[in-house]
Amino acid sequence: MRWVVGLAARNLVRNVRRTLITGVVVVAGVAFLIQGMGVVDGLDENAIRAQIDTLGGHVTLTPPDYPTEGFTSPVEDLEPVPRELETRLAEHTWAPRLRFDVRLIRGPDSALVRGVGFDPVRDTAVFPRDDLALEGTFPEAGEQAVVLGSKLARLVGAGVGDSLTIQVRTAQGAQNALGFRVAGLMTTHNGLLDNFTVLMPMDRALDLVRAEGPSHLSLRLESREDAPSVAAALADPWTATTYLEEAEDILAINRIRRNAMSLMVFVVLLVAGIGIANTIIMSVYERVKEIGTLAALGMEPRAIGLLFLAEGAILGVVASVVGAAIGGTVTYRLSVAGIDVGAFPEAGTEVAFSSILYTRLDPSMLVVAVIFGIVTATLASVFPALHAVRLNPADAVRAD
Repeated sequence: MRWVVGLAARNLVRNVRRTLITGVVVVAGVAFLIQGMGVVDGLDENAIRAQIDTLGGHVTLTPPDYPTEGFTSPVEDLEPVPRELETRLAEHTWAPRLRFDVRLIRGPDSALVRGVGFDPVRDTAVFPRDDLALEGTFPEAGEQAVVLGSKLARLVGAGVGDSLTIQVRTAQGAQNALGFRVAGLMTTHNGLLDNFTVLMPMDRALDLVRAEGPSHLSLRLESREDAPSVAAALADPWTATTYLEEAEDILAINRIRRNAMSLMVFVVLLVAGIGIANTIIMSVYERVKEIGTLAALGMEPRAIGLLFLAEGAILGVVASVVGAAIGGTVTYRLSVAGIDVGAFPEAGTEVAFSSILYTRLDPSMLVVAVIFGIVTATLASVFPALHAVRLNPADAVRAD
């Protein structure tokens, strides 16, 4: 068997250009598989991180019958946090938030956006601001001031220190409008916050919409793996959802992306397989006399077939390992540095997703990609091997 492998390796270098072209296709297919799945896995992780770090924490509690579907944020029938629930929350890190619909007005410009009331004391413990770029400051309790998402601020032409008007529909159904000062502009790399959100102190938000309490309580846990058990323990009387449930819509879209990526990879590797088959079948036709001579000298048809299968397998092994090295290196690099896709989405688009895209390198994917490349290359060699086996030795020796 060893001499078959050695002969197959020497045969591959007879036409270096053709072998390199075919190998490059396999390298590209394997590298594309690793990078593509790394991007899709990264999209999942980005959606999860955006939900945890900027929107709802690990667990989100909402009042009974509070709607969980749609883009509106009603403030009717809100109430203070029940004392019994507050007692159970004492062992957790949590913060209240009030979400409400806003018309932001500055001069002739206006935008329908989301308002968020936050607790200046508790909020930073649940939603860290380490990665947040802030121009100006966050207002303290009692300040008639707001923080705008940076892209929303550009949309309405507002800067730090400017004045604007916020109009809302109160819990009683009346219209209310108050003037606010812009205390800060934030860039969170979350499209929903940067493009679509106004933050203000909780007391100012409750006064503006005339609500009795928050619409959401957000919890931050030591480990996100504890979210399901904590949510189950706190689910009565308020509704408790985990970060995965809150991010399910985006994760479902990513599953579609994953399937599309798998189809694209299949097409690339199919092209690679055809290229390998073409390389080896041309090698068969070029070496008809050689095959006849080997058969005449007593080489069994099975050994001749293994020779061509070995050529495809060797090509698959080398190209797959190189492709895995390239794809793994690029994916790892992007998992650390990330890709800034800040131009998407533009202001006014409600997408809860980080604009810094980090890929995710799964070591098992490297193994799968290498095996996939080797199997594809080997299977592509089956037809040429069968053709070589079926050659008549006498006819092969007499071939021109």
